[in-house]
Amino acid sequence: MLWCARARARISLADNPLDSTGTWDGIFVYPQDALPKTPFVAEIVETAGRISGSTLEPDLYSHSPLKADLVGHRSERAVDFTKSYIAPGQGYKAPVDYVGQLSEDGQMITGSWMMQEWSGGFEMTRQAGAGAKVEAKESAEVD
Repeated sequence: MLWCARARARISLADNPLDSTGTWDGIFVYPQDALPKTPFVAEIVETAGRISGSTLEPDLYSHSPLKADLVGHRSERAVDFTKSYIAPGQGYKAPVDYVGQLSEDGQMITGSWMMQEWSGGFEMTRQAGAGAKVEAKESAEVD
């Protein structure tokens, strides 16, 4: 049964360039540049339109790495997920909702984020070869 799920994941990456599985480099911005632009890295796994994963970004207050979990979905080019920080400190307790659009070639997601009274824009670019790395890893696990 496990083999079938991995084989399907490998097939979906090859057949669907809009599959969001992979490693993404991103940046999000605050309204009126209230805080600095914040870079992040997202690891996403998509299965049948459901998105799960994690992010890593700098904590603006302590400057240490800040981890979060992602849960959401993708339908065609529309992407929607919620980021929830793990062990959140000051300023990071509320979940953050992201709504965006995947580019036609599946290599970029742009959109907006919302959290309580805050909102801003974001952009994510798929790391080159990230889909191939995930596909190769799954293939190795199947063999």
